[in-house]
Formats: sequence, C-alpha cells, structure tokens
Amino acid sequence: MGILKKIHYKIQWVYRVIFQYCYKIMTIFRPIQKNKVVIPLYRQKVLEGNLKAVYDELKKSQPQLEFQFIIPSNKTNLKLFKEIAYISNAEYILLDDYYLPIYLIQPRKGTNVVQLWHAAGAFKKFGYSTVNTKFGPSSDYLKAIPVHSHYTHVFVSSENMIPYYAEAFNMSQNNIFPIGVPRIDFFTDEQLVKQTKQKIFNTLTLEQQHMVKVLVAPTYRADSHYRESDMDMMEELITISKTIAKDKLIIFVGHPYIDKDKFQKLQETGNVFLGNQFSTNEWMLVADAFITDYSSAIFEFALLHKPLAHYVPDLEEYKKSRGLYNDIEVISDGTVLQSRKQLLEWINQRKAGESFDTSKMIHYNFSQTEDIAKGIVEQLMK
Repeated sequence: MGILKKIHYKIQWVYRVIFQYCYKIMTIFRPIQKNKVVIPLYRQKVLEGNLKAVYDELKKSQPQLEFQFIIPSNKTNLKLFKEIAYISNAEYILLDDYYLPIYLIQPRKGTNVVQLWHAAGAFKKFGYSTVNTKFGPSSDYLKAIPVHSHYTHVFVSSENMIPYYAEAFNMSQNNIFPIGVPRIDFFTDEQLVKQTKQKIFNTLTLEQQHMVKVLVAPTYRADSHYRESDMDMMEELITISKTIAKDKLIIFVGHPYIDKDKFQKLQETGNVFLGNQFSTNEWMLVADAFITDYSSAIFEFALLHKPLAHYVPDLEEYKKSRGLYNDIEVISDGTVLQSRKQLLEWINQRKAGESFDTSKMIHYNFSQTEDIAKGIVEQLMK
C-alpha cells in the first residue's frame, strides 16, 4: 500500500473517531425519542420502493410513529455531522442502501438499524463479499470505515439468501429475516396496478402503445478503476437500434446512479424510449419482455411470468472483477445472451402477451410474494 493511501485511511479513521465522539456526546443530552423513525433517502431523493412500502404499512398500522426524512451526503465532510442530530435519538432508522453515518458510530442501545436492501435475491456480489477485488473495498479501508456494520434487522427475499447477506454485511444470520421484498406487494394491488398502467400509457403515443415493449434495465457499473468491465448497455442498444424490428419499442430505465448525460445519444435513436419517469417495477406491468445484465430486478419481473434474458458478453470478466454468488443458470430461468447478434435476435423474436415459465427462479428467490410489508412491520414491532 502506498504512502498516500496510508495517509488517506488514517485521516478516515481519525474522522470516524471524531464523529463517534460527537455522537456519544449528543446521546448524553438526548434520550431516545420513542416512536421516532428516521428515513435517509439516498438512492432517489424521493420515497419509493422498499422504503415506501414499509413506510405506508407503518403509517397504516402504527399511527403513533413520527417520521423524519433526510437527504444524506454519505461523504466524510463537515455536512455529515449535522446528521448526528437526526440519528442520535431515533428509535428506528430505515435504510435501503449504504448509509455512512451508521458505520462511523456504535449505535446506542434502543436504536434499531433496519436494512431493507434495495435488491431482491443475491445475484452479483457486494459488501464484504467483494473485499480486495477490483470492484470492492480494500481490507485496509474497512479497518478505517467498517461499512455495512451495525444492522439490527436485515430483510431478504428468501431463506436461500441468508448466508449471502450474512457474508456481504459481515453479520450474524440470526438478525436476517427471510420475509421478502416489500415493494413487490405492488404487483398484487389490482387497483394500483390498473392506475399505474393507465398513467404509463398516457405518456406513450398511440403507435408506441401497440408496439411490443422490451424493458431494458442494466445494473450499476462502478466508475474509473473500480469498473467491472467496459460493457455499456446504452452503447450496445445504440449499435443495434437500426436493425431492431419496427414493431419493437425498447424501454430503457437507467440505474439511479447512472450519469444522465449519457442519455442524449440514446434519445437520438428512434425506437428507444427513456423511461426514468416511472420506476422499473412500474414499467414491468406493461412490458412484454425484460433484459438486464446482472440486475436483481429480473427476479421481480419473474413474478409476472413473461420472457426475460441476461445480456452478458462480459460474463467471465465480470466474475473475475466482482463475482456472482451463483451462476446465472442456477438462479435464473432467463436466456443468457453473449453477443449482439443473439441480443438482436432475441428482441426481434418477442411478441405481445407471451408467457414464460419462471417457476424455478420464483421458488429459489422468494419465500413470500404477498403481504410482505405487513410481515416486516410485525417483525419490527415484536
């Protein structure tokens, strides 16, 4: 390890010590505020997905709770210190992603740190499963900042996922509960499904409404030297766009962390529709098929029993630079595509209203598919 990195990690460690000291001082003067729930909104800056599903259930069944939403900076700077005031007296902190302040402190007794992780299943490796890989943190960094620590409750989609999340979060399996992914409750709400479909169709032209819609939602790719491979789904779509059948419409939904400047070239193609005004799960309702690379969203799409595929020309490189918990064929019923020719052929073969057997992936990746938010709230209130 170079001298500059050693200095950097030392600074990070000192920052953590100061942050923890300030937190301890704050807890002396601020007793826990019973029924206070803090929800950091890091991924989208708005309440959605797993957080929204659990929030809605808490509001309905636990009217005594008081909620505080924050937009975290998640960087070791002076702005982060103001978040100590929010979390120091919270009874519950609800997360769906990385949240730096929790890893800088030893949370006080009585504060429940709840991780509703944004991904279903266990597909690509993350957290402590990627230590010292090209993508992941170094072991020296983790000595300074022990990421994904101090969770009191972690909720996962099935019992099969428990060992993977225990490894990724470096925690006991006893605090991991296979109740499910709360946002998929959305699929069983008939009225909300109908309303959502109508809202989406209102944004499409009459011609687009009658086209075969193929939803494309790639996973997040790290920046700079952390990047797992050079494969870029947007570039692949731009390359094949002119040879996609005229009756096919590609709905592209970018990951929340993607650089939005890249969308411009994609917009210039005639048969690719940028769909970020709705969530991936909302687009699933009207999509006839789904393509991703390594996004766990494919497990949720499986619940709709429609064709799905993985476009992974970089599969071997990705395995080496980041890794997968299981081979794709083990956890997915989706077709594995490894060339542009295969990708184009698969898209052009799609038809409206196709059905597809996804029973294997549903059985492996989900313990429950209904009333999940209710089950999570019941577990939290025990």
